[in-house]
Amino acid sequence: MNVTADLLLAAQQGERKAQYDLYRLCFPVLMAVCMRYKRDEQEAVASLNGGYLKILNNLGRYHAEVPFEAWIRRIMINTLIDEFRRDKKWRDQTIYSDKLERERDEEPVDWNEADKRFDYQQLENLLHRLPPVTGQVFNLFALDGFSHAEISAALGMSEGTSKWHVNSARKQLQNWIRTELIESKY
Repeated sequence: MNVTADLLLAAQQGERKAQYDLYRLCFPVLMAVCMRYKRDEQEAVASLNGGYLKILNNLGRYHAEVPFEAWIRRIMINTLIDEFRRDKKWRDQTIYSDKLERERDEEPVDWNEADKRFDYQQLENLLHRLPPVTGQVFNLFALDGFSHAEISAALGMSEGTSKWHVNSARKQLQNWIRTELIESKY
């Protein structure tokens, strides 16, 4: 990402062209973050636009010691967490179940083969199949590097619940990958 100090200053001062140019530079990075958390592109773009407004409003707080890309990613993730909290009462309820999908459990799976055969889009599709809360927690922990304590504080749940969601997501993803690999053999 090639963002210059002049571009940031012009965008901060309200120059529309500079803000648009900055948006175009930030869009791929921010969209990648949003697509991990949202189930469809339209929701992701809406979240991205909200996050970009926060970035514009806080450009004066940016310090060059921190890479700009890392700074905007953090703002975007925090925006998504805020949306998650705000929409908590409206989103689908997670159904907790000890019973996980298992097919052909006795067949071993070569995880190196899975690594070779699954592309980014297939894995992203599997992540979108997770229940909303479980997917949110898994993304924060496994992809964005948040600790269970940070997730707990951000989403208003206990650390144990955060760990449960990560464990549940891992098991579900492993089962789905196992099933797809086994089915592709036949």
